[in-house]
Amino acid sequence: MANYSYPRDPEQGPNSYELQPEPTNPMTLILLKRQQITEELGSLRTRREIHLPTAQQALLDSTGIAEDQQARSNLDRTESEITTSLQRCRSLLTELRDQVSAAPDARARTQLDVASGNVQTEIAMYYRAQSDFNVRLREQVRRQYHVAHPAATDDDVEAGVQNVLGGTEQTFKIQGMRSTAARDAQDRIAERSAALRKIERDFIELNTLSQEVAQLVHIQEPMAENIEEKTKEVADDTLKANDHLDKGITSARNARKWKWWALFIVILIIAIIVAVCVGWCKTTNHC
Repeated sequence: MANYSYPRDPEQGPNSYELQPEPTNPMTLILLKRQQITEELGSLRTRREIHLPTAQQALLDSTGIAEDQQARSNLDRTESEITTSLQRCRSLLTELRDQVSAAPDARARTQLDVASGNVQTEIAMYYRAQSDFNVRLREQVRRQYHVAHPAATDDDVEAGVQNVLGGTEQTFKIQGMRSTAARDAQDRIAERSAALRKIERDFIELNTLSQEVAQLVHIQEPMAENIEEKTKEVADDTLKANDHLDKGITSARNARKWKWWALFIVILIIAIIVAVCVGWCKTTNHC
């Protein structure tokens, strides 16, 4: 939210003021966006911890087709609300990432990392809740199928349950029961089968959503890696420059040392030549 000041307009007199927006600190916008994510996660957590278990248990406890349909409708609505809330969190994270990318404050990246971690935690918790419910619902279908086929082996029951859940086995006749009761049982299994297939689709969506949230954070990595690479290059260049400088200094010192040695040798040679000449002159009396 932009702040506003009222500077005096000199052309309109000393008592006149004009509404003008003040620039907002980027970190303030980031914190506001982070607060939006926190609030959304709070609402999501309430749905996951309170509304979802209630809706799941209602489907497990229902005993009639009408009750089943109502329970599954409530469950679908609750699951849809949670999924929508997670997608909203992802959108808010996208906005936060864009703000962080433009912010010079080093604390900005921390806000993105923490918010992303909180969203990932909620995705994982929802996945676990759906996974637990998936196990309980399958076990209920397995028990009902076993009641309908008391002579079936465990392998037959497992295969039959998979066929029912996959929709390839349409009949679910219960021995000794009237046709109406058998149809009710079939319909109840159909409702649970639909709920289980919905959970499987949720698993796929949650996995995709988790990857997208992770990508929002790691999309910053190439920039960070590039900065680190450039920093390393500068450091390497500095080390090489220092090495060359050290070698240059050593070479210069050696050059100066050999220069003095060369001068000393030249002087020595000249001295020897002079001494020989003088000696020859004195000996031969040619000087």
